[in-house]
Amino acid sequence: MKFRELKGTGLKVSPVSLGTWVFSGEPWGEADDIDSINVVREAVDRGVNFIDTAPVYGEGRAENVIGKAVKGLREKVFIATKCGLKIAGKSMKIDLSPESIREDIEMSLKRLGVETIDLYQCHWPDKNTPIEATIAEMKKLVSEGKVRHVGVSNFNSILMEEAVKILPGVTEQVRYSVFDREIEREILPVCIGRNISILAYGSLGGGILSGKYKSQPVFSRSDVRSFFYKYYSHTLWDKYSKMVSVIDGVAKNRGCASSEVAINWVLNHGEVATCIVGCRDQHQLRENLDSLNWSLTETELGVIEEAYKKIFVF
Repeated sequence: MKFRELKGTGLKVSPVSLGTWVFSGEPWGEADDIDSINVVREAVDRGVNFIDTAPVYGEGRAENVIGKAVKGLREKVFIATKCGLKIAGKSMKIDLSPESIREDIEMSLKRLGVETIDLYQCHWPDKNTPIEATIAEMKKLVSEGKVRHVGVSNFNSILMEEAVKILPGVTEQVRYSVFDREIEREILPVCIGRNISILAYGSLGGGILSGKYKSQPVFSRSDVRSFFYKYYSHTLWDKYSKMVSVIDGVAKNRGCASSEVAINWVLNHGEVATCIVGCRDQHQLRENLDSLNWSLTETELGVIEEAYKKIFVF
């Protein structure tokens, strides 16, 4: 596996990394902790050294699973988790105040069973807390040895500029896929100019880019795919399914899975340090990692780009 640099950290990470939201269960359907642990361990065996999680995933369940899975493997993995997002009844609460961050870090360290978190990220921007106060607390955690590096997630270009002025070396985790390219307008230029590594998530569009849905699926209101990803909505399904058909076509000609094409497209962008992809089982893990065995040709990239412009731009 050819590793990529996480700018500003001196560290190198696997280009495909393990996302663990699906380990939380309910929002994605049922999850089996033993299966999740096996996925983590096989991922590490296959060279994946970056595992991304968050305390809000199953209210600590995903972090607990990772803590069990990495026992005896700690020196082989780079653990990233987040702070500032909490479940409040049937809604979510964003709180990046110093007090909230301090509470989150202590609980994450305990659940993960580690003394230091490799990358600690602000999960979503908090409009009620000054960015200066948030980053100052994150810097304290670094000086205390509880955190090695600091990142942000879902920040716009303006907030990213402010964050990196206070603390250089910040990473940005953001949604990026073959049909969700909003970051290319403002966020991507800032990352390139400020030497910020992108950690791409949602690169399979919540599963739609795996090619497994041949007709519009129907999810329960509690399923994350019914509210977090717009691609499944009744009004947009036709548009996004057209792009999926193009990806399926490229995959069919190559003799590979559609998910491989989708991941490969994201990794074709050098500013992306790693593509964070979730998987329920070891089969999906292996399929995701197969995307590293080849690269899209200029012709294939051209087919995808032409389709994107026709479907989404013009």
